[in-house]
Amino acid sequence: MTTGSTIVIVGAGLAGAEAAFALRDGGYEGRLVVVGRETWPPYERPPLSKAFLQGELARDRLWLRPAKSYADENIELQLGTEVTAIDRAQRCVHLNTGAALDYDKLLLATGGEARRLTIPGAELDGVCELKSLDDADLLRPKLVEGRPVVIIGGGYVGMEFAATACQAGCQVTVLESQDRVLSRSLSAVIARYLQREHERRGVRVLTQSSVARIEGDEHVDAVVLSDGTRLPADVVLVSIGNEASDALARGGRLPVDRGIVVDREGRTTDPHVFAAGDCTVSRCEGFAAPLRLESVQHATLQARRAAAAMLGQPAGRDEVPWFWSDQFDIKLQMAGLPLSGDTELVRGDPQSGRFSVIYQNADRLTAIQCVNASADFAAAKKMIAERRRFAFALLCDPLVSLRDVRLGRTVREPVL
Repeated sequence: MTTGSTIVIVGAGLAGAEAAFALRDGGYEGRLVVVGRETWPPYERPPLSKAFLQGELARDRLWLRPAKSYADENIELQLGTEVTAIDRAQRCVHLNTGAALDYDKLLLATGGEARRLTIPGAELDGVCELKSLDDADLLRPKLVEGRPVVIIGGGYVGMEFAATACQAGCQVTVLESQDRVLSRSLSAVIARYLQREHERRGVRVLTQSSVARIEGDEHVDAVVLSDGTRLPADVVLVSIGNEASDALARGGRLPVDRGIVVDREGRTTDPHVFAAGDCTVSRCEGFAAPLRLESVQHATLQARRAAAAMLGQPAGRDEVPWFWSDQFDIKLQMAGLPLSGDTELVRGDPQSGRFSVIYQNADRLTAIQCVNASADFAAAKKMIAERRRFAFALLCDPLVSLRDVRLGRTVREPVL
């Protein structure tokens, strides 16, 4: 693309920032504009529920890049600004300032939005969400010893926040509508282990719970369940999942299916419009419907691929998707995506606090979920990428490292 061209990136999160620098690294010399609704420079979100809330991470340690990096690379940041519409015919986007930006290529990196509660009392002061740095700033001073905190939703952010609030001395209750926390994404073995660990450390977990209303005058006083149980609360965190921020794409008549539909390189059906990150869905092997993968790794990979595609360059090789979560001193690491019909294997003893759950089918090892087992995670990522199948007995034997299983070194040395 020529120096007279313009690329506009909508969204100043991880995917937007990563794509901007990838474009410069790829040799793009034209005008490059990143538009973001928040006033903060692009920052990391995972620490918001953990180290930042705990006061262990300073604000400027959240920035993805030093502020001067954008000026050094001639990347224009238009922060505190919202794109209100896309005009694909004229190839421009309209801003809430009344201005418009012409583009030669457009990247939508709008991320996700927290799902909202639609019950009485959801608008009361003290009812919070944790999606942004501003949200974390509001929550941080509320974590006071002895304060009753109720978390609606036992997903990753909810359980990470539960651990943080518990460590701050709060009286924490987690409400989960399913029969266990994290049931949609984790093995039952690991989900039960995490729930027990939270309970052992002082978190009250109520599963199969339905919230009827939130009570209070101006500030929240209690959460009331459908069975009439009344839970005192001074802080309520609503953490019931995220939805793709795809309104701009819908308004621009681009295909949307619970997210902006893109191909492997982030292309939409418009050759001038691309998308990357949590706002997208794409095809994954073994799944009938397109998937929306929410992770730092996936957003980074998609952003780089979209940047390469905009420059007409090869996208690079596939990578195994991976995810992580830190709760108390528990490190959960996951790689790959389990498929329907996989055999689920437990490696190690869950009672030990160090174990893994492995998924394999007749053709290959597809996924692993690890609790405090980083060596298993590192080896299994490579095993998944190699699309190989391994002996069940070896996968389940904690006395044989997965690295040795992968390399075929599975004969134990004699014990002297």
